Amino acid sequence: SHFPDSAQTTYATELISKERAYMQQLGIWKPAIPDMGTLPPHSLFLQFQFTLAKPYLSRDDEIFYINDNPVRKDKVFKIPMVAGTAWKGNLRWTATHMMVLRWHESHDVNQLAEERFRLTQLFGDEVGEGEGRNLAKYLDGLSQEAASRYRQLVREYYERTGDDPLPNHAGWLRFYPTIFDRISLEVINPHDRQTRTGKHPIYFESVPIGATGTFSLLYVPLGVVDENLARADLQTSAEAIRKMMRTYGFSAKKSSGFGEAEHEINGKIVTARDQKSLNTLSGLTDEVIHVQL
Repeated sequence: SHFPDSAQTTYATELISKERAYMQQLGIWKPAIPDMGTLPPHSLFLQFQFTLAKPYLSRDDEIFYINDNPVRKDKVFKIPMVAGTAWKGNLRWTATHMMVLRWHESHDVNQLAEERFRLTQLFGDEVGEGEGRNLAKYLDGLSQEAASRYRQLVREYYERTGDDPLPNHAGWLRFYPTIFDRISLEVINPHDRQTRTGKHPIYFESVPIGATGTFSLLYVPLGVVDENLARADLQTSAEAIRKMMRTYGFSAKKSSGFGEAEHEINGKIVTARDQKSLNTLSGLTDEVIHVQL
């Protein structure tokens, strides 16, 4: 359950509103659109404002705070935020989950290896790739044949021999932080299994339903990349964004229904040759497919 907005009115009015005005004056409330003409061919900038349909939870590293479970905030302005690294982690998880579902349907070794390679191009090298642990270990366990083919693709692309370690490399997607305009509290009250009564309520600071934020993403392909490959990367990214926002969530405790967005958005897709408006998450993939790169 959550507390009424009135419980946080003073905080929101006296702190968030004031700090938001400062950030808007500085031009940092939301990321500015980059000069697309200076970026490599087929680069694309995606930005849209969204509204929370479910509360957002995260974990701050603040040591001394009135609440044991504070939501993450900007270090300077103390406004609730989603870090760029958090967006990257959630989107990578979603894209990987979608890839695994396709694997269980097709069991196509080459498809799995190629999709896995594309995801490392988008998000960077996998955690534990060299040591065979974490994400890399999990994906290797799906198919050893696909895992070997995947590593062959990586080595061929980066011109490494079979004895060289897999390279550490950044992804082609750049993630920006999101700043929210509201804050609230959630309470989780575990119940005793015998008496069915609440024992010790746990309070979580949150970003409430109805709060708005801006999601921003920059795709910058490196090296010689043809338009078909770039468009396939963007389609994969767009479908993962839609699923992350509407189905899987992007919050702590997302499996419990936290961190989902409303269907309607307000944004744009910008390339060096084109610009398209965005109104819904379901229309995101279609706009990406048809934008001029």
